Amino acid sequence: MITYRQTRKQRIREEKRRKTLKRNRKLIGAAVAGSVAAGLLIGVGQKKTDAVGSFYTVKKGDTLYSLAKQYDTSVEMLKEVNALSSDFIITGQKLEVPVESEAGTYIVKKGDTLFSLAKKYGVTVTVLKKENKLVKDSIYVGQALFVPNHGHDTNEGFYEVNAGDTLFNIAQRFGVSLKELKTANSLKKDMVLIGQHLVIPGKTEVMEATVNGAADNFTVEFETDGKAIPLKVSYGTAGQYQELAGQRVLVTFKNGSLINIQ
Repeated sequence: MITYRQTRKQRIREEKRRKTLKRNRKLIGAAVAGSVAAGLLIGVGQKKTDAVGSFYTVKKGDTLYSLAKQYDTSVEMLKEVNALSSDFIITGQKLEVPVESEAGTYIVKKGDTLFSLAKKYGVTVTVLKKENKLVKDSIYVGQALFVPNHGHDTNEGFYEVNAGDTLFNIAQRFGVSLKELKTANSLKKDMVLIGQHLVIPGKTEVMEATVNGAADNFTVEFETDGKAIPLKVSYGTAGQYQELAGQRVLVTFKNGSLINIQ
């Protein structure tokens, strides 16, 4: 059995990986983690191997030690994420490897435009062009772009405009300025439409919780770790969440207000 000591830097990096893996599993599920990672998140400087996304098929001669070195991790980390009780692996076995994408790096896929990426990550086209030294608005599939908010806990979802919402009260509810909200969504006017999706700029929070139900006309209560957490919603819409009572959901929120649930 081959073992080696971890440096403090390695332990810190692996703790970060554990948190990243845990968050990703909550958001996308282990079943699709590989395909999402392969299509969207490719780290700068990542080695080209037979790995597909965050999964690797063991080849003849591979050991946990050699894979740990290849992916800049540890044997202990590989055993933990794959629930292995020993260091033994076999040819053809599929292993999840803690590939960590470089924060901010996005690989362009079919259908992407600078405008769609700007809306998705809460930045402007001007910022994207400046950060990537682009002269034109055109981008191509496979192109690596630096996106300021990509890879961070920001803009985890979109807010869907409800009846009675105005751009002003949405900005007020989420604790952002009207100007910030308009800039993040490339809006020239203050008008919004029911059903329209808006990026809420700035850092958001995500938690896994159980829906308790409506507390009043503009508050929905969730419960996590035995603690009740009330979140504000559009006036009169709280009752819509009553039918979800008892369900376990992933909640994205900011400033004590609900952005969305999944």
